Amino acid sequence: MKCYNHHDRDAFGICKACGKALCLECMKEENGVIVCNNSLNCLKILDRCRIGFWVGIILLAIILLLLIL
Repeated sequence: MKCYNHHDRDAFGICKACGKALCLECMKEENGVIVCNNSLNCLKILDRCRIGFWVGIILLAIILLLLIL
């Protein structure tokens, strides 16, 4: 697979936010997750996913507590 931005380079990762294949120059690791290096949009999407994950965990915990009581 080739890099989305550099068609002559091999891709070494795929952006978790947008799904683009990226070479080493174009990718950045953010807390163990690969994202586009210069894309604020991808970082915003990643942040929204993290927030959604924690909201889901909190809601699940509340539901479980209500079922136990």
